[in-house]
Amino acid sequence: MFRSFFLFFLIFLNTFSLNLTETEKTWIKNNRDKTFSIDIYSPNHVYLYTKETGELAGVYIEFFKKLEQETGLKFKIQSLNKVKMKNLLGSGEGDILFNVARTPKRERFYFFIPTYNTYSVGLFTKKGVSIDLNNINNLKVGHIEGTSDSMLVKEYYPHFKNLISIDNSENFGFCSLDNNTVDAIIGKSSNDVFKNYNFTPLNSIPSSQLWMAINKKHPILKDIIETFRVNFSENDIVNSLKKERLIFYKQLLKNDSTIEKLRKNYTSFKVLIPDSGDIVPLFYSSKTGYKGYIIDRLNELSYLTDIPINYIHNPKDNYDIKAIDTRIFNCPESYFVPYYDSQLAAFSLTNNNFIDTYSDIKNKKIGFISCENLNLNEIKKITSSNSFRFFKNIKTALLALINKEIDYLYGDFKIISMAISNEYLESDIKVAGFFNKITPIGFGIRIDPNLAIFIDKLFPNHLSESRILYSELVIPKKLSPNYKYFLVMFLASTTIIVTLFYFLRKAIIATKKEKLITRALVESFETANELNDEDTGNHILRVNLYSKFLAEKLKCDKKFIKEIGEYASLHDIGKIGISDTILKKSGKLSPYEFEEIKKHVLLGKKLIDKMQLSSIAQNIVLYHHEKWNGEGYYYGLKGEEIPLEARIVALADVYDALRQERVYKDGISHEQTMQIIKKERGQHFDPTLVDLFLVYHMEFDTIFNEH
Repeated sequence: MFRSFFLFFLIFLNTFSLNLTETEKTWIKNNRDKTFSIDIYSPNHVYLYTKETGELAGVYIEFFKKLEQETGLKFKIQSLNKVKMKNLLGSGEGDILFNVARTPKRERFYFFIPTYNTYSVGLFTKKGVSIDLNNINNLKVGHIEGTSDSMLVKEYYPHFKNLISIDNSENFGFCSLDNNTVDAIIGKSSNDVFKNYNFTPLNSIPSSQLWMAINKKHPILKDIIETFRVNFSENDIVNSLKKERLIFYKQLLKNDSTIEKLRKNYTSFKVLIPDSGDIVPLFYSSKTGYKGYIIDRLNELSYLTDIPINYIHNPKDNYDIKAIDTRIFNCPESYFVPYYDSQLAAFSLTNNNFIDTYSDIKNKKIGFISCENLNLNEIKKITSSNSFRFFKNIKTALLALINKEIDYLYGDFKIISMAISNEYLESDIKVAGFFNKITPIGFGIRIDPNLAIFIDKLFPNHLSESRILYSELVIPKKLSPNYKYFLVMFLASTTIIVTLFYFLRKAIIATKKEKLITRALVESFETANELNDEDTGNHILRVNLYSKFLAEKLKCDKKFIKEIGEYASLHDIGKIGISDTILKKSGKLSPYEFEEIKKHVLLGKKLIDKMQLSSIAQNIVLYHHEKWNGEGYYYGLKGEEIPLEARIVALADVYDALRQERVYKDGISHEQTMQIIKKERGQHFDPTLVDLFLVYHMEFDTIFNEH
């Protein structure tokens, strides 16, 4: 027991400790007296920026401060101009360089690790000015010579002839646009923080990210930073981003004319929030007040304008902002700022049938969850039943379903799923159907267009930071699960020692329960996928079997073989957060839709983190779309930078996907599939794995035919 006691405190005090190798620990010990330089080019976004005091700040500053705390290493962070940065990149003399482009020439001296700052390249024009790319040479297009944006446009759009070099000091070139020196400028989507200009993406250029370059003289430092990056708490990233957004945008908006107008017109913002209980993840109550995604955005609004928020519940009172609004309400507001795409789903008791067609529910009792009355014409579009009722409170609706007062419950998939999880009803209620209906939910603004415009600026739709903030809308959130537990522990304890042992005992029980809940959640997601796609169940089973087979033939250790055989099936778990209309689209995806699809690896990684599964599961989910040649996604890793388990699942997944007949494609033969994989040797797939596959390809065919 004493051993368990001290083990508990060791875990408690080292929650974010790195899992380092002995070689890495020795290297750290030998290099603690050295200071490593971190040189930053153009620190002008929320991840890295300069405060008015001249101090560097941002998410990555906090990242390296935490790394210093974890390891005892020392870092000196400084900003460099373009000339000095180019010299360091060309000479290989820097330790760590930030905000740089990755090129083959620079890879001679540096390892490259992707940063969180992703972007697309396109053309900016003034508001109201559209661009016809077919007539682009009739326009004067400004570009900043030597930047990655300029180089990419010249590579992918060589027919752009009328390019004009503009000064790098002119605020990304926007000054040249404002004074009509040029008609458009080339730039990153993240340059225009508050959408003051029109942005036309150049879709032939793949979306990319800025990179962190680490000198190849420090390979162990690179491994340590990569390990820390993977293990860096998602909660820390989100919380750091929230904090830095406030400081960064406060500086940018200090002279914004809209803020002055708002300050003259409002002493407080009156926000109508539904009096219908918690709606997780949008908002929920806590002892310190409301919390949640939209509460965070409203708090940002208050901080940036210095105008307090006053929450009200009676819709008959005068209010400025409706916290939850949608165009399918009976009485939507005049101005609408969307923040969330609602996916309509049906839920039922576990022994009810899955809904295949509207006729399945013709004589059924239907419940709708909505904090406000819905338009009856919209309801008729999604149900053939004449027997339905509205529920404003989710708990009441779930109870009605349990008590069989209704047969099916309709509402947003994520909101109802999280409510089921919080009520521990996963074994009683299941997903019964999805509908091809995406309904935007957002803020409703009654009368003030200036307020609507400013709130819209808080939801920049082309910034990488929105991906991190959006994670709070897709990750299950348990509401204050430990309050009663801590109270019971406190009342039951009579001495410090008894309290500590009691705490340890309850923690072990809670951990076991959490594992059961996590497993139930995994099964629920897999079941939802199977119900939504009849081929998914067999597909994920076969991917498990292929992956385990390859791991065995590679003579991997038993733990690796066991885990890849269990977790390969989770490779696409993040697709549960992607719209069904995109996943099942029969034609070619648009660039926007493909970007949405790519997000499933990030969503999946967050889900795996919450489930506290092993690093093998994490790597499978996050990296299975990377390619051996570096042209995959999400991070553009290449070669052995991609974890082995992800390389294995990538081949297994593609093999089965090619063989399998789906609603939008025909399957192909084993022989055709084998030739495609052979052709992708060293391109998409690890050459060693392809060679192994070609030796044992008949076993793959047997697995496919028998399962």
